[in-house]
Amino acid sequence: MVRAAVSGSFVIEWHRGTDAMAEEWRALARQTRAEPFLWPEWFDAWFEAFGEEALIAVARRDNNLVAVLPLQESRSVLTSPTNWHTPMFGAVGESTDAVAAVARAALATRPRRLSLSFVDRGDPLLGVLQAAAEGAGYRTLDVAMLRSPYLELNGGWDQIWGGLGSKRRNTIKRRKRRLEERGRLELAVNRGGGDVGRLLDDALRVEALGWKGKRGTAIAADPATDRFYRRVAAAAADRGALRLALLRLDERLIAFDFSIECNEHHYLLKTGFDPDLRECAPGIVLRSMMIRRAADEGIRWYEFLGKEDPYKLEWTGLARERRRLHAFAPTPAGFAHLAAFRYGRPAAKRALGLRRR
Repeated sequence: MVRAAVSGSFVIEWHRGTDAMAEEWRALARQTRAEPFLWPEWFDAWFEAFGEEALIAVARRDNNLVAVLPLQESRSVLTSPTNWHTPMFGAVGESTDAVAAVARAALATRPRRLSLSFVDRGDPLLGVLQAAAEGAGYRTLDVAMLRSPYLELNGGWDQIWGGLGSKRRNTIKRRKRRLEERGRLELAVNRGGGDVGRLLDDALRVEALGWKGKRGTAIAADPATDRFYRRVAAAAADRGALRLALLRLDERLIAFDFSIECNEHHYLLKTGFDPDLRECAPGIVLRSMMIRRAADEGIRWYEFLGKEDPYKLEWTGLARERRRLHAFAPTPAGFAHLAAFRYGRPAAKRALGLRRR
């Protein structure tokens, strides 16, 4: 623990890692039904692969952990530990008051800038942080980052399938039939049993066969990214939340999904298919099979995650908006940061020079 302070009815602690309160954090995540991307294991994997200096705000009330806000610190700037491998970000808290306590604590360190990315539009963290920042004299900038499609499964598979329209249904059935004409089509969904590492090796080899491999953006192309997803898979497997779907044609792996299921949500983290079978669209066939499986098993929401890619929008018009909130200190440096984010670096330098004069 770095330091502690009292804020109203809360005691605020600052930690440089998760070890000291990981079990309490997990218990709070279970209690609040937090998304899997807000558990300590996710941030352990993220910091090990991508992060700088972890700085985690913890709020306690009556000695019980009631809120956690993980951050990273660099040169008096606080940012969320996020990048484009992050589906969403937020604080874990038992109440809005508890979340507000860790948000105020972050601002109380007087960073030049505090930036949180990939926060869901409906997350109370956005409102409490913006209010606290403006109350402390900070200027804020709230921008949309992306919209992540999702599909409601409450009506069951028959309703979802019927809603696709006859043309789309016929396309999926025709492509599945083409695959079955080539051999035995089999789907296996691994929840963490067996040799998960070997199965993940197979899946990542398939991902690297496609355009991601050619562009160098496949998971296996970057050691840090590879380590990150392997740790995420291992942690999900330990909790029984991993869903590694492998679609095989006569033992040949032709498509995969790397997903997590938690709190009646199915989260699709990564997917890929063998481009040699592009005309049979094994990825589209796998998508229909996995959505049906989720609906049949009582999952209520299928989260495509990421951006509004065309293949996702063929299934749904619903999306969750992720936002980025910046708070800039009422100082020359903070003013320059604001100008940089609004107008670009050259304008920021001119603004800082004028401010100083």
